[in-house]
Amino acid sequence: MFFAVAFLVLQGPPAAAADSASGTFVGQSFGKPASVTFKDVYAFRAETRSNREPATVVILSESPLDKKAITAALKKARDREAIDKYLDKAFIRLKVEEDGKITDYYFYMPPGTNLNVSSNKTKSDVKVNTAKRVEGRFSHEDTDSRGELRKIDLRFATDLADIGPPIRICC
Repeated sequence: MFFAVAFLVLQGPPAAAADSASGTFVGQSFGKPASVTFKDVYAFRAETRSNREPATVVILSESPLDKKAITAALKKARDREAIDKYLDKAFIRLKVEEDGKITDYYFYMPPGTNLNVSSNKTKSDVKVNTAKRVEGRFSHEDTDSRGELRKIDLRFATDLADIGPPIRICC
């Protein structure tokens, strides 16, 4: 028994769950075929201005995110727009409601492709959505105004940044 306890003590505390982000956007940008592969993820707690419901904001990016700088900007400015300068590559921002539903998303791809969608054409499967961690999957498939197919399929898992009390967001 002593050896079993000593072995467990020597192993230390369990490792923290790792961050992971993966997924793609395939569609059109300025009438030309485009695709983005998402590789990094960042998340924080927020509440909507209209009803103050808690939500988790998840940002997936095609390039590494400066998470320390983003956290510092959110702590200081208490406003989601404070981090826009750190999102200079393609990214997607998801709003995960308290019940795990992803009700809207915003996608940006330089030099100026934006999608801001709140629709029933999205599918989400969020397994974890707490004040400390979020894990899930999100997908969306539809056609743009020219009838061209666009698809998004994402997976994410990350601990939420410690930004203090939830910030207010617009939606």
